[in-house]
Amino acid sequence: MTRGRIARRFAAMVSAALVTGASLVAAAGAPPAGAASTCPLDALKKAKGTVQITMWHSMPRANEQTLQKLTDQFNSSQSKVKVNLLNQVTYDDTFTKYKSGLSSGDLPDIVQLQDTDQAQMIDTRTVLPAAACAKADNYSFSAFLPRVLSYVSIKGTVYAMPFNTSGSVLFYNKNAFQKAGLDPTQPPTTLDEVRSDAQKLKDSGAVGGAPMGLKVDPGFFEQWLGFANQLFVNNSNGRQARATKAVFDNPTGRELFAWMSGMVKDGLAETNPDSGSSQYDNLLGIGNGNFAMAMDTSASLGTITQVLATGQYPNVSLGVGPMPGPEGKGGVHAQGGELFMVNKSSPAKQAAAWQFLKFLDTSASQVTWAIGTGYIPIVKSAAASPQMKDFWAQNPGYKVAFDQLLDGANTPATAGSVIGAYAAVKDAVRNAENSMFLQGTSPDAAVKKAASDSTAAMADYNQRVPAGAG
Repeated sequence: MTRGRIARRFAAMVSAALVTGASLVAAAGAPPAGAASTCPLDALKKAKGTVQITMWHSMPRANEQTLQKLTDQFNSSQSKVKVNLLNQVTYDDTFTKYKSGLSSGDLPDIVQLQDTDQAQMIDTRTVLPAAACAKADNYSFSAFLPRVLSYVSIKGTVYAMPFNTSGSVLFYNKNAFQKAGLDPTQPPTTLDEVRSDAQKLKDSGAVGGAPMGLKVDPGFFEQWLGFANQLFVNNSNGRQARATKAVFDNPTGRELFAWMSGMVKDGLAETNPDSGSSQYDNLLGIGNGNFAMAMDTSASLGTITQVLATGQYPNVSLGVGPMPGPEGKGGVHAQGGELFMVNKSSPAKQAAAWQFLKFLDTSASQVTWAIGTGYIPIVKSAAASPQMKDFWAQNPGYKVAFDQLLDGANTPATAGSVIGAYAAVKDAVRNAENSMFLQGTSPDAAVKKAASDSTAAMADYNQRVPAGAG
């Protein structure tokens, strides 16, 4: 897609995207076979005094401040429920502690996990499906963006309550683009354009290092497959039956690995790990002038805005553009976190958890959340509110992730994958990418190895762990 066409396509797709997936919304209220089919709403009414519940989360800096603000609003709005937040630092730390708690009994009433953990979380059989409470409460999911419902639904069931939805976007330094003779209002929107612009940035000396900070994040590879409307794993990306095989060793997968390899070999991109203390090197590299652009989550926007406001990086004029990708008829995935209610809690605590989750997804709460963090307002009324529109008009970078989520098809490929062994699959893809960057492995051999190791990881997990989704 050319740069001039992308804005027009966004506008044209908004209306269609809001009504796509109507069948999913209609089916979302049915709880899965073998799962808790009832939500004990009456238990809260019968409870004496205030019901205290705990939510484990992983929100940093501006995101944590906004979540605490919303929690304080909820707690002060009524006297029946009090929510206590506990920050577990990272999603991985949160889930590790949660799995340890399965034997010790140290579990929260609500846990926030990343979307890639949802299959394994469901397999713990400790989830009270949001669909069960919705059915008991006559609560409709029709207010949500259909693309958001797609990524939290398995076999038509909404297990987790959607909350903090983000999208991968392109962050870039407008000053560097201008120095290289590029239009700072027109960031690259395709991988070919990224390479072309990176070459101009390098040739002009507009940056101190490679023009692009390329995080070794397997999620980008899966997102790019979604652009091409191609699956990552079989069985409709694991959404209709358990995923058993990686299906990305194909011409598109090989072309994507070749693009990454070529960018690094030609000095147009510099890689950094997807975890540990260096996970933000791609963004810090823009600040210190080493990079001119990097792809990362829109959920970083609130914190980035805070940091830039300190004046620490005076040579950066931040631009935000849609995530560049290959041509195709798919779209970018929704991503981020979701909130699970825990069925090991007392009935009153389960009912209290549902009340808090509903509050977090009200229109007013979603406006506060989106403005404070950079996450996407996931209910249609929040996106259409005058406050949200005014904020976007003054801060257009915050609207990019929302627009690109509406731009594209609502298919299993664009919903993202559901894999019990996702952590192992992610490691397999990351290791294969690093083998290209560090050991000179050919792209074809690397993607073949990634697919083979991913399939083996899924087979091992599926043999060891019974499926939790009925």
